[in-house]
Amino acid sequence: MENQNMAKCVNCGNPIPQNAYFCVSCGAKQPAYSGASNQQPQQQAQPVYQQTPPQQQYYQPPQDQTVSYQAPPQQGGYQQTPPPQYANPMPVTQLRTDRSLLKYFLLSLITFGIYGLVVMCNVSSDINVVASRYDGKKTMNYLLMALIIAPLTLGIYGIIWFHTFSERLGNELNRRGIAYSFGASDFWLWNVLGSLIIVGPFIYYAKMFKAMNFICEDYNRRG
Repeated sequence: MENQNMAKCVNCGNPIPQNAYFCVSCGAKQPAYSGASNQQPQQQAQPVYQQTPPQQQYYQPPQDQTVSYQAPPQQGGYQQTPPPQYANPMPVTQLRTDRSLLKYFLLSLITFGIYGLVVMCNVSSDINVVASRYDGKKTMNYLLMALIIAPLTLGIYGIIWFHTFSERLGNELNRRGIAYSFGASDFWLWNVLGSLIIVGPFIYYAKMFKAMNFICEDYNRRG
């Protein structure tokens, strides 16, 4: 039975004392602790940690969800509503509403008829401004009719012009709901037949200016 304090030479294998630096048989150099050559220390297993990369999370919007926006309440509990949409835009310029029979004939006499031409030109242009977008018609300028077209047709187109103009004024009065009677019949009754009693044309112009003032006044207020 070998002594437990004896070790073996790493060169010749003969027994040598424990912790001997040289072999007594062959003289080979021994390790500092021969027991370490025979017994290999067991290394403690290191725990292996498996590091897994964090899972990337992507944003997924909620499905089948309807998001409705609600405006914040106004101060005082009043709900703000959009302004109503008007079918008729407000006029950019104001039309004249001060036409009168007396001023028409007096200033026409003083200006040798020039004032009368200017007034009737404004009347023919104003009715186009007010009514053309509704009835799709256009009244010829009075100056063009009176100085060129009517003389070329021996006055016939002048009668046609006043007839269609008066009828158009009456239709616009009815469309705007203005309670005033005027139309083509007034032209034939007062300006044509009424000329036999002299005062007929004066009555026609007075009614025509009044109807035109009503229409322009309504246009200035409502468009």
